[in-house]
Amino acid sequence: MQRRLVLGILAACAVAGCSMPSIEGDAQRATEARALYSDLVEGRDDALLARMSSTNDPAAVRAQLPMIRTFAPAGPPPEPKALGWQSNASTNGQRYSLSKEYEYPDRFVRVDTTFLKDDAVWKIEGFNVNTRVKTAGASSADGPSVPG
Repeated sequence: MQRRLVLGILAACAVAGCSMPSIEGDAQRATEARALYSDLVEGRDDALLARMSSTNDPAAVRAQLPMIRTFAPAGPPPEPKALGWQSNASTNGQRYSLSKEYEYPDRFVRVDTTFLKDDAVWKIEGFNVNTRVKTAGASSADGPSVPG
């Protein structure tokens, strides 16, 4: 009897482990968030604006891009590390947010991207870019770094 109980618990744990969402979350939203960041750092403003929700004023977004672009080095970005995601449905619409961190030789760039379901299509409602400077010899395995 006890053997059946143990086997039942192990089977339940195995099924639960298979159904756990990944830290990457929705693969399509993750791909779109990486593409948005690539468009930003590689200067493809028109492609970035095409990803944005109709709740944004394209002229206002375009005016802010040069300043936001200064947070990360130009050129193809490194592969990001997924930090987490969140999904929310309310009377104010459906939103999906995710966070990614890009590690460069001298800094970490964190990008938080929020999607809004706009007429059954997910569009980017907004994104936030933050930079954290590395201390000498720091890597993502060392944990957070503090500017010197």
